[in-house]
Amino acid sequence: MPVSYKKKVHELSEILRISEDIFKPVKTFSGGMKRKLEILRGLMHRPKILFLDEPTSGLDPESRRNLWMYLQNVRRTSKITIFLTTHCLDEAEVSDKICIIQKGKIITNGSPSQIKNSIIKDYLRVNSQNPKKLEQELKKKKISFQKEKDFIIPIQNKTTQKIIQLIKTPLTTLIVHEPTLEDAYLEIIEPKRNSPKL
Repeated sequence: MPVSYKKKVHELSEILRISEDIFKPVKTFSGGMKRKLEILRGLMHRPKILFLDEPTSGLDPESRRNLWMYLQNVRRTSKITIFLTTHCLDEAEVSDKICIIQKGKIITNGSPSQIKNSIIKDYLRVNSQNPKKLEQELKKKKISFQKEKDFIIPIQNKTTQKIIQLIKTPLTTLIVHEPTLEDAYLEIIEPKRNSPKL
């Protein structure tokens, strides 16, 4: 085995935490270990294009984190293109472009921020010990809101800070909601069920 090849095997096996077992018979490997070995084989020759199908399925949290750190580093330094299929939306969040497919059809595609911002809007969730007083104040100051258990205030033309400064009623709840890819995905798959109607 060439020295450079050995070095690469060692580097990748350390990242995936299988260095102690790398030369054992594959039949002795657990499902997770086999998964790591598949990934190692795919990365060995530094391909220009890499297809990964659910690469972190069966990996422990530390191996999963190490693999993503490695892939992001390789992508930056080697200009590798990675096509990834995943059900883990936090993994998809780091992609340059995303394509959401449902029942074999492309539902939407674009960068994570494009998809999130086109479907889910930022909003504030506020409440007070005196909800009636808060509601009157919001109406008086013409701050648009939707009343649920809390008051949902869309962040549109005003900044979060500006909205908070306008509200003088003491607040017991103040949550800034920024859309996640999961929010957007759920809204695409089950519209009108998963987010406030702003």
